[in-house]
Amino acid sequence: MKIKFLAVILIAVFSTPILALSQDVPQAPKKVLLAEGTEVTLRMAQDISSRAARPGEPIELRLAEDLSVGDAIVAKAGARALGEVVQAKRPDFWGEAGEVSLRVHFLRVGDQKVEIRGALGSAGTRYIIIRGSQAIIKAGTLLKAFVAVDVEVKALSGAARSDLSTAPDSH
Repeated sequence: MKIKFLAVILIAVFSTPILALSQDVPQAPKKVLLAEGTEVTLRMAQDISSRAARPGEPIELRLAEDLSVGDAIVAKAGARALGEVVQAKRPDFWGEAGEVSLRVHFLRVGDQKVEIRGALGSAGTRYIIIRGSQAIIKAGTLLKAFVAVDVEVKALSGAARSDLSTAPDSH
């Protein structure tokens, strides 16, 4: 009886490492090249108005759609992007319209900051004799930006793009 018990214990002790090795071991996320000029669609996360904005004021944007390189997703929609107000002119009493312009600088891709380039501007309406209107860039406004330099980024683990054809059948 003791020999059977000892045999069972030995088999259990020595087979556990073998079973652990045979299971799928998660692989480290692969690195992919996010090429200069890759288009990035961003969405304004806040309203910006020429009446309240000041040059140098930070602004927040969000990635509007998943960012992919080939089959690999490198950033999910909603990833944070940062920019700043570069010009803000209040409307004046003599009819001049307000103006506001912004520039984007970085997109957060995992734990990396990826340099991007893009700009957006808005102008109010000019009136004669009465105060001009302010310029407003509304939250949700889309902005096209582009990756500024080639950068190697990690693909999100377990995230692969599944492009299903949604084009209508031609009959």
